[in-house]
Amino acid sequence: MDRTLITEITETPESADNTSADLPADHETYTALLAEKFGYPGLRPGQSEALRGLDTSDVLAVLPTGSGKSMAYVLPALVSGRVLVVSPHIALMQDQVESLVANGISAAFINSNLTNVQKRDTYIKFRDGDLDLLYTSPESLANQVFVTGLAKAGINLLAIDEAHCVSEWGHTFRPDYLRLDSVRKQLGSPRTIALTATATSQARDDIARRLGLDDAVRVVHSVDRPNLTFTVNFGGGNSEKQDFLLDYATKRRGKSGIVYVGSRKRTEELAELLAGAGLSAAHYHAGMAANTRSDVQRRFMTDQIDVMIATNAFGLGVDKPDVRFIVHYDMPGRLEAYYQESGRAGRDGEPAECVLIYTPYSAAGPRRFIDRDHPPASELRIAWRRLCALVGPDSRVPESGFGRFDGKVMAIRAFQESELLDKSADTLLSNNPDADINSMVVDRHREHEFEMLERMLGYAQTLGCRRSYILEYFGEKSVDSCGHCDNCLNSSGSDGSGLVGKIIQLRSEIAEQSRMDPVDVFEDRTARALADARPKDEAELLEVWGIGPVRARRWGKQLLDEVEKWETDNPDATPRSSVAAARKTTVSQSRRPDHDDMPLFDVLREWRKTRAAEEGVPAFVVFSDRTLAALASAKPSNLDELFTVFGVGAAKRDRFGRGVLEVIEEFQSEAAEAN
Repeated sequence: MDRTLITEITETPESADNTSADLPADHETYTALLAEKFGYPGLRPGQSEALRGLDTSDVLAVLPTGSGKSMAYVLPALVSGRVLVVSPHIALMQDQVESLVANGISAAFINSNLTNVQKRDTYIKFRDGDLDLLYTSPESLANQVFVTGLAKAGINLLAIDEAHCVSEWGHTFRPDYLRLDSVRKQLGSPRTIALTATATSQARDDIARRLGLDDAVRVVHSVDRPNLTFTVNFGGGNSEKQDFLLDYATKRRGKSGIVYVGSRKRTEELAELLAGAGLSAAHYHAGMAANTRSDVQRRFMTDQIDVMIATNAFGLGVDKPDVRFIVHYDMPGRLEAYYQESGRAGRDGEPAECVLIYTPYSAAGPRRFIDRDHPPASELRIAWRRLCALVGPDSRVPESGFGRFDGKVMAIRAFQESELLDKSADTLLSNNPDADINSMVVDRHREHEFEMLERMLGYAQTLGCRRSYILEYFGEKSVDSCGHCDNCLNSSGSDGSGLVGKIIQLRSEIAEQSRMDPVDVFEDRTARALADARPKDEAELLEVWGIGPVRARRWGKQLLDEVEKWETDNPDATPRSSVAAARKTTVSQSRRPDHDDMPLFDVLREWRKTRAAEEGVPAFVVFSDRTLAALASAKPSNLDELFTVFGVGAAKRDRFGRGVLEVIEEFQSEAAEAN
């Protein structure tokens, strides 16, 4: 925590009028400033309502990404000055301040990247009215001297960005946000606007309660982003996912995109994979040094990097307008997280793609994270005793108080619920190591998170409109067909909806007979794939996504009989898909070579292993199995032919081309001699 922000306040006025300055009611002033400073012709939907609410009240605004939320506090700053903006991400502060300054607006930030002298000088400029906007982090507001100085200077408007971080029911709960209600009161309860792009009704209520904004005007606009196309690609193991990503990114070479993954290690592996294919790619995760993260993000923002492979640590500071695609390589645990991360595409209003790679194992990672983040009572006791040993009652909790405890967030909530920790999560109220700890809040939250995971799975598996599913989740009116998701775009395909219904009805009967949950029999997506492919025999059945040997053995005959009966009853039905792989999409294309090509495939794998060791890189960085299979089948004889093979870009052609051609030529010569 940034608790050495400012150690002394000098020449501070003894008192200041802390009443929020009057803001214009007609908004003609705002419109004129918008045109003058930014060149925009008028306010966007949501902006005008938020500004109108600020005339007389606090505001809680839920406005979609790309809607220009920041204007709801930037424009008042140009009228009244002294606007304090709380933002959770240092890089976002820097980008926003740079943009404002470029537009002739006096703004600055105070965060842990500055020296104490720089922080003090910036504070004095704000105090003396030389800055209209001051951005700071919630951690900085743990410094009581800083808060006292701000209160004396006077705050005309307090803006809390990414307000969902204060809600334990939100997808990025941050304990540092819990102190903001107390800070707000210390500042004299100035007019306040809390903003977020995504929040369910439950999260909105929680935000209002925790920030003391129960009487605030709520401005909630549709989360719909019509320029985004939503697609789910279905695959199997990690190799197939890698093949899909490589193919997808290669086809979009030169376009800006973000690939979200679930682990730090995977960011590095996939960035190396794409870079090895000649793509401009880099990785980002919270384990990197701060200056390295800042440098990588800056290079992405300035188009020096096309594709960023990142964990969810990369996002809150991303305000790049021309991101053309977002790929979720690993499925997040909540639809809010998925939608907010996907919303970083197409901020410029131009078409953009949002792709989720889904496998039968996609829920495994989120389930592990839920279990990790919700500690049992025994671990809560250990964490509490650690705190008691470090500090006494009425003492501030040090930054190292919880160590590297993954369950820190839920431990804080349990200790607060047990009245052992204050509302701001800063001060211990007891130092009894054996005090009663109410762990029910942890159990409730764990159950809630698993419910949210089921909703995320529902999005991946739905047969209906994906946009409609998202809108319903956020409490909005659904649409019959958006025309911009894979399900709607494929709705005129080969299957008859009647067969899907028959298969799902059969699944229900099987589930009841077997005392199983229907989704454990097979998923809705498998029912659609079965209806598309209409398999004739067990071999074709095994090609359907979600049908493996065990399911084929247990229920294969019933499924095949159902398909045959439906086709007999519907002789005029549109032709079936040639194979079930048509519903599997590109991620499920076979990576294994034909039988006759297996010897060369094995030779190429040995060559790859040796070459990877020489290069000091993982084997897949040289070539994937799918590319080796394509090489074994095509047997290119020159660099031009090699360049046409799947997975061989210009960089790999130049780097490995001659070596792999020599291996193929030598193999063919030996085979000819043997014959």
